[in-house]
Amino acid sequence: MITVRQAHLHDAEAILRVRRELIEEETFFISTVEEFRVTKEEQEKSLEQTKKQGGVTLVAETDGEVIGFLSFKRSPMKRLSHAGFFGMGLTKSIRNQGAGKMLIHEMQQWGSKQEGLEKICLGVLSSNERAVHVYQKMGFVEEGRERNFLKFADGSYADNMLMAFFL
Repeated sequence: MITVRQAHLHDAEAILRVRRELIEEETFFISTVEEFRVTKEEQEKSLEQTKKQGGVTLVAETDGEVIGFLSFKRSPMKRLSHAGFFGMGLTKSIRNQGAGKMLIHEMQQWGSKQEGLEKICLGVLSSNERAVHVYQKMGFVEEGRERNFLKFADGSYADNMLMAFFL
């Protein structure tokens, strides 16, 4: 059974494990394996900073093991504080089982209770068709694209699709 909860500092290492797994796939994240050097301490600091600035980090777990995360960050700048953006990732073994939808739904519910928050934004690679489909099912709409945003080792490109959900 998959459950979703707010992350704690002790989840930093598990979140890093999921991030590393995703980066090793070389298909969904911008960083390459060689470039990803985030430490446990840096991940812990990021968790604290996200919360301090009015954001939230969620984890999905099954049998006590973190199998996914979602991090929503809100700008500390007054004119931008009505919106925020998020990133998320799931281990390959749990995909297509509803964990992503659960994380997004929990974030949307959380967001609807946050004073002054009006818009949830994200960027997703156009090559990640499964994620685009899930975001659309969850009410996100495409607002624009950064063309040929990412260049893969084989010479092909992916656009960065900018999407948003209005609370």
